[in-house]
Amino acid sequence: MTLFAKSISRSLHPVLTGLALALGSLLFQSCSKDQAPDVKGSSLTVVNASPTMATYNFYLNDQKANGAAALPFAGAVSPKVWQSGAYKAKFTIASNTESVITKDISLAPDKAYSLFLIDKADKLDYLLINDDLSKTGEKAFVRFINLSPDAASLDLAVKGGAVLIGDKVYKASSAFTEVDPKDYVFEIRDKATGTVKGAALASITLAKGKYYTVTALGLLQPTGTDQAFTGKVFPY
Repeated sequence: MTLFAKSISRSLHPVLTGLALALGSLLFQSCSKDQAPDVKGSSLTVVNASPTMATYNFYLNDQKANGAAALPFAGAVSPKVWQSGAYKAKFTIASNTESVITKDISLAPDKAYSLFLIDKADKLDYLLINDDLSKTGEKAFVRFINLSPDAASLDLAVKGGAVLIGDKVYKASSAFTEVDPKDYVFEIRDKATGTVKGAALASITLAKGKYYTVTALGLLQPTGTDQAFTGKVFPY
């Protein structure tokens, strides 16, 4: 019987497609000659947005996803393709394999997701977002997510200029917005007052056809070892 493996649809983002092909190839090699696996891939990006000094390891069904180094605050596991289906998603602190939070998640075929570890202590939680990477063309694509637990509604703006994406409360995410591919310096502002929160983000060049997630992280009023408010861009 001829062996084969299905890849993710070509209409999706090239990163997702390429990773899916890699997964399909791996499963292809592991199958016997009598099998014809129907491989459906799902891309998952993982970010530690919990505003503490703790570092975390991330597991799907007890398979460690982040490699040797635990994830610090604002650390991320780059997009990785997993076989679609239901998983136990678990975080542990770096020095212990015991779960600090475990939840059931479901990854649908041909879809991309971002999973954020948010808040802290007894409010530690997940935020799982479906990433729509279907847009193509001559523009770059930006979205904004407010992951600062004590922040009011926030705007993402160009430094000293217009608001690009507005009015995002805690845990709210925008859709990807088309922007011209060029250099940008972003800043995050309080929606009600227009006051800039934290420092302006470092200059970044947005490339044609690429996707970027701008996040508000940390606490406006940190105490002890809490992480202070900041913004960060996560490119695909």
